[in-house]
Amino acid sequence: MVAETTGGTLRFSALGGSGSAIDPRNIYSVLAYHSMASAFDFLALHGEDGLELGVAKSMTPNDDATKWTIHLRDDVRFHDGRPLHAEDIAFSIRFLGDWETSPYFAAGWADVDFESMAAVDDHTLEIPLFRPRADYLDAALALYTPVIPNGIDDLILPNGSGPFRVASNDQADGVELIRNEDWWGPAPSLDGAVTIPINDSNARINALKSGEIDFAYQLTPAIGLAEQDNPDIIVERSTLGSTGLGFSMNTSFPPFDDPRLREAMKLAIDRQQMVNGVLLGQGEIGNDLMGLGMVGYNDRLPQRSRDLEQATALFAAAGISELSLVSSEVAPGLVAASELLVGQLAEAGVTLTIEEVPPDAFFSDFARILSTPLQTMYFVNRPPTVHLPSFLGSTATFNPTAFATPEFDEALTAAQSTIDEAARDEHLLRAQEIEWAEGGSLIWGYSPMILAYAPHVTNVNLVSDGLVKFQDIVLSS
Repeated sequence: MVAETTGGTLRFSALGGSGSAIDPRNIYSVLAYHSMASAFDFLALHGEDGLELGVAKSMTPNDDATKWTIHLRDDVRFHDGRPLHAEDIAFSIRFLGDWETSPYFAAGWADVDFESMAAVDDHTLEIPLFRPRADYLDAALALYTPVIPNGIDDLILPNGSGPFRVASNDQADGVELIRNEDWWGPAPSLDGAVTIPINDSNARINALKSGEIDFAYQLTPAIGLAEQDNPDIIVERSTLGSTGLGFSMNTSFPPFDDPRLREAMKLAIDRQQMVNGVLLGQGEIGNDLMGLGMVGYNDRLPQRSRDLEQATALFAAAGISELSLVSSEVAPGLVAASELLVGQLAEAGVTLTIEEVPPDAFFSDFARILSTPLQTMYFVNRPPTVHLPSFLGSTATFNPTAFATPEFDEALTAAQSTIDEAARDEHLLRAQEIEWAEGGSLIWGYSPMILAYAPHVTNVNLVSDGLVKFQDIVLSS
């Protein structure tokens, strides 16, 4: 049954990037991600209660997981009226898998045998792989596969098949969306949405309170506490989109190619002080791994705690008394954590200097990120089966720590190729154990996703990495 549409335009604000075309290969901000995800459908996404299918009806492997078959809905049309066919999915995967034009996402498709990928019929695609990938549904197909029409040539006002069309795009990260009347799903209630870049959390909440916007995305814990009893707005905390906050030490560059220094950093940090001071007690202590509370997380490992004496000795043994840190508020609290770290390292005899990068510029320079010895970093909390191949190992999509030892690669590859779920879990536990002991990720805490919106904004639902489903929102009078 088609839902009754009540209309209205949602004014949605979040951290914005430098602005450009709506190119699924190069999305640098959460604001641009929301615009893109409204204009383009996905094969599927991870939801709070499991897999949420999009244009895919099913995605299944063969017996040894060297080939995946995708069956598509037959009622999907792009905004120009053209029906979705399997060749469009093949084009989408090649589009994302091109190393030259899609440097951030190409590694996720490196196992695909592009030459042999073929449409069986209009709504069935076979994806052959160069090696077994029993994890491919979680780690690739349902992680990030926007559906792009074959031969797309306009990414300013792109031709997607999603619940909204792009009406205007000034390339400053502000996008006007209008309802797609022909969407295959339940008709969105909204007439449209406008995405508005406001990079400062305090400015976002003030814009909401003054009535300039309807929805403020990704706010600081301090704002969440200050406004939680405000009757004029609704504050919501969500595990979807919760983030692991920390510091990345690049294991391929001095001085963090020295394992003693990585261990010293992990022992010098006061995690509880970070959670109390930065998150105001609204988070959980991290243990240098992602996936806390999710299936496959290695909770057998001991919780690291501060050992100032041992840290001081390791810094001295490594000959380190000064360090520099690149910091950016790409997630609420990262700059405050950097400032706390200055004092904590000083207690271990190390002087830390901070170089702050504007948040709207941080992820626009991947070459700088991948060559920086020490920097703030956050990751959306995802299960290990998704996080590990994306951010660690020699085949990672994006590996800011450059951690890729042969032992880790072996454990991860075994997990990816193992069909038996129990055996696969054991390989994942082993991979996490190696990362915990030797890696360059210092995850000190987890912060919930904090949202605030006006009371007339109803039916707010999130999916995947904290993506707000504009198609579900209803504006009440």
